[in-house]
Amino acid sequence: MELHINYKLKLNLMKKIRFLLLIPLMALSVQVLAQNITVSGTVTDGSTGDPLPYVTVHIQGTTARTSTDDFGNYSLSVPVNSILVFSSIGYKTMEVPVSNRATINVELNPDVTFLDDVVVVAYGQAKKESITGAVSAFSAADIEKRSMASVAGVLDGAATGVIVVNTGGPSSTPTIRIRGFSTITGSNSPLYVVDGVPFAGNISDINPNDVENISVLKDAASAALYGNLASNGVILITTKKGKSSKVGVRANVRAGAYSWGQAEFEKLGAEEWMETMWLGYRNNLMSNPDMKYSMEAANDYATKYLVENYLGYNIFDKPKDQLFDANGKLVAKMLPGYTDLDWWDAVSRVGLYQDYTISADHATDKSSYFISVGHHNNESNVIGSGYMRFTTNANITVRPNKWLSGGVKVNASYQETDNISEGSTAYVNPIYYGRFMSPIYPIYVHDMQTGEFILDENGNKIYDRGNYHDGITRNQNLDRHILWELDLNRNKTYRTTATGNAWFNINFLKDFDFKMLFDYSLRNSENRTYNNAIIGDGAGNGGRASRSIYRYTTFTAQQILSWNKTIGDMHNFYVMAAHENYYYNYVYTDLYKTKEVFPNKYELINFTELVRMDGYDNNLRRESYLGTIKYNYDNKYYLDAMLRGDGSSKFHPDNRWGIFWSIGATWSIHREPFMALVNFVDALKLRASYGQVGNDSGVGTYAWYGLYSNAKNGGLGASYKSQNEAQNIVWESLNSISVGLEGRLFNRFNFELDYYQKISKDLLFSVRRPLSVGSTTSSSSMSPTQTINFGSMSNRGIELTIDVDVIRTRDFTWNLNLVTTWQKTTVGKLPQALLDEDGGYVSGNKRYQEGMPYMAYWVYDFVGIDQMTGLSLYNIDDKRFFVGAENQEDGKTQVPEEYVVNIGDKHYTAHYTYASRGWLNGGATSLPTLFGGLGTSLRWKNFDFSISFSYGIGGYATSGPWNSLMSVSSSPPFQDFLTSL
Repeated sequence: MELHINYKLKLNLMKKIRFLLLIPLMALSVQVLAQNITVSGTVTDGSTGDPLPYVTVHIQGTTARTSTDDFGNYSLSVPVNSILVFSSIGYKTMEVPVSNRATINVELNPDVTFLDDVVVVAYGQAKKESITGAVSAFSAADIEKRSMASVAGVLDGAATGVIVVNTGGPSSTPTIRIRGFSTITGSNSPLYVVDGVPFAGNISDINPNDVENISVLKDAASAALYGNLASNGVILITTKKGKSSKVGVRANVRAGAYSWGQAEFEKLGAEEWMETMWLGYRNNLMSNPDMKYSMEAANDYATKYLVENYLGYNIFDKPKDQLFDANGKLVAKMLPGYTDLDWWDAVSRVGLYQDYTISADHATDKSSYFISVGHHNNESNVIGSGYMRFTTNANITVRPNKWLSGGVKVNASYQETDNISEGSTAYVNPIYYGRFMSPIYPIYVHDMQTGEFILDENGNKIYDRGNYHDGITRNQNLDRHILWELDLNRNKTYRTTATGNAWFNINFLKDFDFKMLFDYSLRNSENRTYNNAIIGDGAGNGGRASRSIYRYTTFTAQQILSWNKTIGDMHNFYVMAAHENYYYNYVYTDLYKTKEVFPNKYELINFTELVRMDGYDNNLRRESYLGTIKYNYDNKYYLDAMLRGDGSSKFHPDNRWGIFWSIGATWSIHREPFMALVNFVDALKLRASYGQVGNDSGVGTYAWYGLYSNAKNGGLGASYKSQNEAQNIVWESLNSISVGLEGRLFNRFNFELDYYQKISKDLLFSVRRPLSVGSTTSSSSMSPTQTINFGSMSNRGIELTIDVDVIRTRDFTWNLNLVTTWQKTTVGKLPQALLDEDGGYVSGNKRYQEGMPYMAYWVYDFVGIDQMTGLSLYNIDDKRFFVGAENQEDGKTQVPEEYVVNIGDKHYTAHYTYASRGWLNGGATSLPTLFGGLGTSLRWKNFDFSISFSYGIGGYATSGPWNSLMSVSSSPPFQDFLTSL
């Protein structure tokens, strides 16, 4: 070629010149035409063959990059002779020459060193290998496996040391406890941090489909940078951002049904219930010392007057005084037509939920965005209860050059909740009403002679309020009817939330970064109630309505300076210093009016009498300075030190600041030369940490102030002291030590073993003071109180996580996982002012005493059943009571004679008021000693199946409903009874 060209050039100078000019032009043309080609392909898992989403694909030596979509596909314009680099967390990075190929499919092999996974931690990210504290991490895939309205539900049975209790309606936030309890009087709930900012809203404000990952910080070393708020652990939530090289649009649709996790009590039917009521009434007649009935007389009286005196209704085919034989056996049959006696069936149903999310994302080397719109609707399994939520989320990031980046995040929601009085014993609680309504009282009005339904003028059934028939009265829940009231009443909460987050980051002098972040959150919640004027609570007021309006505003500003430097390939340093401001404002307004003008009109203008109008606001400010130093040598030995100073307006200026800190170390054992011959150990890490964090939730916003409350006296305004000054109170503090060993064996067996101990000190209590300090109540007790720091408690536990691929082939994988925690929480010192003569204090059925388990049961000393009367018998508390006037002692009260039962020479009481109390089984507590979860998953090609269970072992629980259902009352109101009675 060259020879040929040279030969031509020699023949003609002009041709030579033209040809010389033409060759560069041709070369340039060819180079332009052949500079880039479009390469596409699919990235799969080398061990399973599954497509790998979100794999980063970039051109070596450039900033040009893309990522695979949900199906592992990618496409990128590249130079023909460039090299593509494929990388993903948990997989070995792979470099592939393009070599002028338009299609390149790649298999990435899993990186057996799972400790390379990147985990979100306080104020940043870190490799799992480098973390010196205890952190549990969950990805978007983990969240998607569980169809829940709340993000927090993913932690149930999945994270060691974490207890999740799902109670309340479909909009409620699960109760979460991380590694036990840190306080007795304050909140034990963890701190939520969303996208780096402390979150003061409800976790239900967040759409789980918008969440990228969750990290649970469980000890002081991992959570110390959140200082004053971290004693109960921290849950970090990171929302999604743009990843796809092409505009990716996704739709996520879920729907399902659910029912009660625990079966309802099996209760007596109408016939058995009638016989049980007869027996209870008969026994009451015989055991009442004022009546002194014989067995025969009591039987006869119970048969004649049970319905007349107590039940009211007779739904059987014989006269009310001829329903039983001489031994209390029912000899009558139920009238036909009474098909509406099951109130529980009427108030319960199969719950249904639907969840829809549409999202779009895109990412380039200059910008990325993620936007989503979601709708969740949950029709609860209890009538009158439901939840609906709309959410929208936008996350936009720009990178105009190498040293500057910034972004904006916006999250908003609108929610509606239909409320019921769940958990209460009120007449308006469907669960309570449906469970305890006796099975002889129908939902609708019946003809008492034939049992047929009585219809209104439109042919509709009529709700039975208990007194439809003259001279016949329902002696349970008279003038109440849960179904009727739910039809007419309203109890609805409307909630709107909006959060805006703006930030920018400047990289300078190569190793320095400076980031500023501003976050503003506004949440409005309005609860509207209406009680009709026909039946129920509003009937006595001519109808009533209320509005309770809550407005929350928070503002957070952060300034973060960091330095990241590697010296000599062996010494790695990371130093961070930051400043944070936090402002919280809460505004409350309450309105209540009665006397409606028009029925079923819910606005306050429809009511004529103003009963209550109230309102106030609270303000809280915090300021914090924090920093951390991290060092690792040769990615083998890691050291961390963290320090945070917090100031809070809750405390007096002299005690406003608290200092919190932690130190930690990690040793990557698998990187040692002596481990090279241990082939079955793929990764092994030992870590230990110690630190101190704080808690101020045990006191109110104005904790140290002397406060006065307003009231009305004689028609005029008045004020009384409601809180004594507490200038000396300080933060509750928690010292925590944690040691952990984690690793991977045989390239399929992951494990993590932890031991922890937490000791809380300076617990905040409100204790009684002498009247000389000034009363803090308007009641006649005139009992003054004051807040002090005194008390301690401790938690210790062992955690174990096991995750193993039992079978793993290219097309099939079977995985088993176990999460378990052993934990014990013990009460330490308590304020002397709270203690009784035995060194503890009682709250309900629990007793708190130094050295005893937290929330240990303090129960009545039950000895058995009186065989003659069926009454429960208890040992008498002889420290406070005496039996018989002849045994009178100073400082003691005589047990009434009717409550004394003599068996031989021993005295017992039939009323728990006079009973002695003691520890249940030596200190049994309501907290489980062993808890966690068990799960398994199967994958065959592109199909996945998984199932998980959570468990708790060792905790005792009391059941008020069970106790009531197992009781027989001789006077109204009655309730249903269990079949085991």
